[in-house]
Amino acid sequence: LKERVGVDLSMLAQLGGHGHKRTHRPSSGMVGAEVIYNIQRAVKSYEKTGNLQMLIDTRVTKLVRNEEGAVVGVEAVTKDPKGGENNTQTIMAPNVVLATGGFASDRSMGSYLEHYRPELMRMPATAGEFSTGDGIALGTSVGAGLVDMEKVQVHPTGWVDPKDPTNPGKVLSGELMRGVGGILINRSGKRFCNELGTRAYVTDKMLSHDSHYEQTQKWNVSSEVPTFSLVLSSSAAEGAKKHVDHYMNKGLLVKLEGLKELANWMDLPLYVVRDTLREYQRDSVKGSDKWGKTSFSGIPQKDLGTEVFYAGTVTPVLHYCMGGLTIDKEGSVLDEDKNIIPGLHAAGEVSGGVHGDNRLGGNSLLECTVFGTIVGKKLPIKPRQPVQQLSQLRNEKEKMQIPKITIAEVGQHNSEEDCWIAIHGKVYDLTEFAEEHPAGPESILELAGQDGTEAFEAVHSEGILEDFDPVGIL
Repeated sequence: LKERVGVDLSMLAQLGGHGHKRTHRPSSGMVGAEVIYNIQRAVKSYEKTGNLQMLIDTRVTKLVRNEEGAVVGVEAVTKDPKGGENNTQTIMAPNVVLATGGFASDRSMGSYLEHYRPELMRMPATAGEFSTGDGIALGTSVGAGLVDMEKVQVHPTGWVDPKDPTNPGKVLSGELMRGVGGILINRSGKRFCNELGTRAYVTDKMLSHDSHYEQTQKWNVSSEVPTFSLVLSSSAAEGAKKHVDHYMNKGLLVKLEGLKELANWMDLPLYVVRDTLREYQRDSVKGSDKWGKTSFSGIPQKDLGTEVFYAGTVTPVLHYCMGGLTIDKEGSVLDEDKNIIPGLHAAGEVSGGVHGDNRLGGNSLLECTVFGTIVGKKLPIKPRQPVQQLSQLRNEKEKMQIPKITIAEVGQHNSEEDCWIAIHGKVYDLTEFAEEHPAGPESILELAGQDGTEAFEAVHSEGILEDFDPVGIL
């Protein structure tokens, strides 16, 4: 990632389940956004030379096989952007790579989630709307084997949006928030676990607040998923500033001045919250607590009355599917008898068996990078003559003076069909890009017609804008 696409991975962080700092992340920007945008930039560079064609709004409906059973292409349907007749085509290729993600967002009857883990059907999820198991279904249609399908990771901390608390789609509260010193407090105002434990451990401690689960260790699909407070001191928040700014911009995290405001926000007596924080301070001095926590960061300052807290509500969420298509160490998809299906490969969450019972924090992007690289390197690419006309037009654009634009003018372009946003003093037309935005169009469109610098800085580094031509400057 560093060598090929220039991702900054200079910062080390400790996540849940880690004994030491071992997760590499950017010093500026959030790791997911930085990885995706830099890879996207590299991919688009091939598109500009004519060596690659990207089809968006296109759904693969079938894998094409030859008489020997090898996968030799796909059938796909491209949506007509103007609402006309969709275009169906067959695309032939010597190799097909599935990288379509898991299945945690499909709660329909007959879905993989309903079949393998029906008790989780009503639990919210951080997985995107794309996470519906389509790639797994494509693989099984040509005889691919499945592995570990019942192993679905429940992450302990997904944000509950106070504006839309019942929405089944949640924003993940990154594990870094607990790594820098965030503590979990239940509705009684008490801590209940080692916040740096594994995801399975912390989730178990959360779900044990439900009496049925505590007695049976099985979740009842009709039970209400419990919620908790995630609280950071000012020093802890400073250690995760990008994340804190991002979550505050989304309204998921609030800034609270002093212990009284924190207690009022939690709707608890001040003395209950004070006693919990005082005990945590004492435990940090001892170097351990009753749950076995031995690493303490971001401890609240001695004077809790003047401490600045950052707090939000979190809940357990479906986050990752350990199960999927059976692959070998080279990323080749295997059939039910463990034989290679020629021409078919998989990388990322669509594949299974990589992580065992439960994935360790920080290993999902790593899995995509490792198996994406392995599969990419093993597939032969035929040399072709670059198509230069388009790239020449783009690379040899006449230099034009960028016009000055007022923020009032930016404000007139505030719709899905006409979306301008000011960032770092420059104005960008992001109308077409909104649908391509890896995190979805919503976070782009909600800033339409505004200065989005603060929201942008909470997630990205300024270098990401290098591929975008401004339409004006403020």
